[in-house]
Formats: sequence, C-alpha cells, structure tokens
Amino acid sequence: MTESSVWRIQVASDVVRDGLGVELLDAKDQVAAEVFRCDADHTVLFRQFVEEIPLHALELLIVRAKERLHPFEDGMPLLPADAISNPSFKRTPDGAA
Repeated sequence: MTESSVWRIQVASDVVRDGLGVELLDAKDQVAAEVFRCDADHTVLFRQFVEEIPLHALELLIVRAKERLHPFEDGMPLLPADAISNPSFKRTPDGAA
C-alpha cells in the first residue's frame, strides 16, 4: 500500500478520551495512525496502529493534523514544534510566551 490514493484522512471527535483526532485510514478504511489532541490534559500525541506506514502517508497525516487541530477546547494554543527543544518556553491561555 504505497500509492497515495489508498490513504485518506478523517477527523473524529472522541468524547471518551475528551479530544479530537486526525486519523490516517488505509484502503480498507482501517485506522493506521492518528494525531490526537486531548483537551483534558493539553497533550497532542501520535499513535500508530499498524507496523508500516509509507513516509508520504505519514507526512500527509502530519500536515492535515497541523491544519485541522486548532487550540484546545479551553482556548489554550497548541505548542509550536520548536517549543519542545526550549525548556524555558511557557504557554499561557492567550498564546503568549
């Protein structure tokens, strides 16, 4: 399954886990991976449910997650990627650093 036409993206709300997920579906509509924004603990996590995913499909998932996962339900912004390597970065509800 390396053709881009076999991969598609869907956005799914999850009330049990209290958040929103962007899911990568394979040709059989099975969830292969997800990027999940948890509103309860302000985390964004990647989960992979199959052993192998082509790089282009993973890149598609990441791009779509960045486009579709907006700030947490309470308005707290998502952390920018460069904040992970900067331990002094402090996030506030208004997005100020």
